[in-house]
Amino acid sequence: MDTTRRNRQLLHRLTCFEMKRAGVLRKICRSKWTLLPLVATVFLFSPPLLSVTLESSSSDLQLANSPDLDSSQKQKPLQLAAEGLTKEQGDAILQELRSIRELLQKQQKATRPRKPTNARVSIGNSPSLGQTDAPVTMVEFTDYQCPYCKRFHDSTFKKLQKKYIDTGKMRYVSMDLPLNFHQQARPAAHAARCAADQDKFWQMRSTLFSNSRALGKDALMGYAGDLSLDTETFQACMEDKRHQREINRNVQVARGAGFTGTPSFVIGKNVGGQVSGTVLIGAKPLAEFESQIQRLLPPAASGG
Repeated sequence: MDTTRRNRQLLHRLTCFEMKRAGVLRKICRSKWTLLPLVATVFLFSPPLLSVTLESSSSDLQLANSPDLDSSQKQKPLQLAAEGLTKEQGDAILQELRSIRELLQKQQKATRPRKPTNARVSIGNSPSLGQTDAPVTMVEFTDYQCPYCKRFHDSTFKKLQKKYIDTGKMRYVSMDLPLNFHQQARPAAHAARCAADQDKFWQMRSTLFSNSRALGKDALMGYAGDLSLDTETFQACMEDKRHQREINRNVQVARGAGFTGTPSFVIGKNVGGQVSGTVLIGAKPLAEFESQIQRLLPPAASGG
């Protein structure tokens, strides 16, 4: 590869990197640039990176501004910019690029939010299963369109229900965290709460997870009919969005605990409607949930 071609590629790579970092006109990097705009852009966005070239050509750049020069002489600095970049100078630019990349990676790691390991959440009057005085309370923040929530429901929830909820060892609380990029998650959360008005929350919840890819308006009405709900009352509940405030409160509680994804869990003790305990995030294996539950159970209740 000849020197001129190598220089052009180096400058193009540098410009694209700098433009991406600045967040300005990212589409520029997809087009074919001539060398002159490349040099000008790099100079504007990152003058220090071109110091190896500009310093070596400073006298020529000063001469370019002289009114005594003819047009051929004024082209000399541009020719130097195009052809005067040595291998050593090109390597220096590449090293600068590597340094910038490492710095950006460190900044991204430093600003990345840490996942919470413990939390305290207010459960309010959220739907629950199990005895209210159970020694352990498990709170789930869920999204009915979330595939990981469905996985947890299908593979783990029913086992926990049989072993801990139905035996009085644990109370299970369901709270809503519909994610913004799931368009049907919030209407589905409304549907579950409208079904709760007719004492069919858990039946609707199970139906929604079983049909998590079909949560449109007509489908929700169909599920209400399948569960023998009063469909007129259910439809009115859906249309006036009477549970919007409670769903929003759930979202605020989740955000306050540092939850940004679903499913998110808090497993701990319930004191006055506040559950404090360990956080688990994602569709974890059954053993991880059992480990946290067993740790909180009194010795007499931890067996079996």
